Parts: sequence; structure tokens; C-alpha cells
Amino acid sequence: MRFPSESYQLQEVIGEHFPQLRPAQQRALALWVYGTILAKSACQNAVIVALSALAGWDTLRQYLRELFYDGSDKAAPCRTEIDVGLCFAPLLRWLLSWWQGQQLALAIDATAHGDQVVALVVSVLYRGSAIPVAWHVLPANKKGAWVPKIIGLLESLHPAVGSKIRVLVLADRGLWSPRLWAKIRDLGWHPMIRVQLDVTFAPVGQQRQAARLLVPGPGHGWVGRGVAFKDRKVRRAGTLIVVWAQGQQEPWIVLTDLPPKRVGVCWYGLRIWIELGFRALKGVGWQWQRTRRTEPSRVSRYWLVLAVATLWVMATGTRVEDAREL
Repeated sequence: MRFPSESYQLQEVIGEHFPQLRPAQQRALALWVYGTILAKSACQNAVIVALSALAGWDTLRQYLRELFYDGSDKAAPCRTEIDVGLCFAPLLRWLLSWWQGQQLALAIDATAHGDQVVALVVSVLYRGSAIPVAWHVLPANKKGAWVPKIIGLLESLHPAVGSKIRVLVLADRGLWSPRLWAKIRDLGWHPMIRVQLDVTFAPVGQQRQAARLLVPGPGHGWVGRGVAFKDRKVRRAGTLIVVWAQGQQEPWIVLTDLPPKRVGVCWYGLRIWIELGFRALKGVGWQWQRTRRTEPSRVSRYWLVLAVATLWVMATGTRVEDAREL
């Protein structure tokens, strides 16, 4: 197949950052990302139309699909398949290669494709959006513990982050877990996790009370050290942030291990960027919601295309924005 000359730079960069992939896998990934950007959609048919000058429909379709197959499912069965987990640290290293500053905010959340699959995702929060750097795809509507999978994702990313970078890990209250809290701290990172509204808190030197009573109402905030949770088995010393924004029915209650003087009262609000990042992967961007792939391993490899395409356009957009400010 004849590759477009415009994709050579993308192939070169992918080869540089994903050396564990075979050359054929690097080329296929580059073509997928190139076609996705051209089509402004990661839907297979849209990508084929965007690349139609390169080869016939059936040839392109088979070539693109092979990237996501297990080795045994390929047209020529083999043992070669992409282990997506090995791509997470290289993906984050790639992002950090153009990162400015010594602070990094990661957000953990889940997003679903209808009632078919759920993706547990760790994303880097960046300029009002989010770039996925690690994920685990599960069948939807099936029981199973999420926290061990999330811990595995964080562990896979840890080798990519240098000791000079301060990492903040944000998660919503549905993901609160003592195990997750402990693992984030073991990695040398800082948890910032929203907790349930009925949590109690004992500020230093004060009696335990309902955390929501630390603010009188909308338009107020509170930050202080103490001990969260009443049950001795799950108590956690840390800094509690209570923010009750105007117009909201209830406050945000967030627990972190950072000292009060090093915490921004509104930092947790950055977590909404991951929702905007999911929108960029779906309806207002790459159209993931239209895919008919439902087998978790294939969807996981498909997400590698979404992640690299997102990283590429965000990096390009950053360079353009920065150039305009000079």
C-alpha cells in the first residue's frame, strides 16, 4: 500500500515513542491516526473515505481492522498483537516531552459505550480538556471491582513520571477507596478525591462534625487539616476542602494529603475537564459512540488511535496558540 507523504512525520514520531511496536504496527497506527485527523472522525468508514486515494475500499478496510485483532484472529494467524498496556508509559512520556512546568494533574473516570463496554480511563488534564494516557475496557453491566484495574493503570504510568514533577490525582466520590488513596501516596503522588456528602471530619483541635457544616451555605469555602471518617478502620488524616458554589444544591467535599497552604480551593473543579475530554472522543470529536466494536481487547486497541490522535492535535494546537502569543 502506498502511504501518503504527509503521514511520514507521524510515522517517524510514533516509531520514536513506541519502539516496542513492530514497524508494521507503527505504520498501521500512523495511518489510522492520519485518517482520523483527515476525516475529523475515528469511525472506520469515515477514515476509509478519507484515505480512499490510497487503495480500494476492501483493502483499506482489512488493513485498518487488522491493527485491533488478536494474533489468532488475523487473516494470517500469528502471535503478533498489540499489548496496549505497554503503550501507556510511552504515551505519557511523549506527552511530557513537550510539557511545560513541574505539575501534572491526572483524572480518573469511566465512560461507557451504550450498554456494551465501559472504559476506565486515566487522563492528563490540559487546557480545558483531557488527553487519555491509560485505560482498561470492560464489558458493561457486569459486576467486578474497578479499583484493582485503576491501580494497575496508575502503576503502569509511574515509570514515565520523573521525581521532579508533582502529580495530583483527581477522582470523583464513586471511586473513593482506601486502597486507591494508599496506592496514590505509595507512588509519591497526591490524591484529591471527592468523598460522600455525609462524611464526618475532625479538624485539628476541634470535635468531629459533619463536613458539610464547615461552611454556612452557598458562596463559602473551607480548607483545613484533620481526620476524616468516623470508623477507626477507615480514618484518614489529611486536608479537607469544602466548597459550596453559588447556585449549587450541595457542596463539594474533597480530601487530599497536601498541606492546606499548598492546596487551591478550586483545584478539584479541574476534574470536569475529563468530561470535556470524553466529549472530544465522542459526539463533538472522534465519534467513538458510533463504533460497532464491542470486544474489550479490540476496543482497547482502538482507544490507542483515539489517544494518539488527541495527543497529536493538542500538541499541534498548543504550538499554534503559543506562536500567536509571541
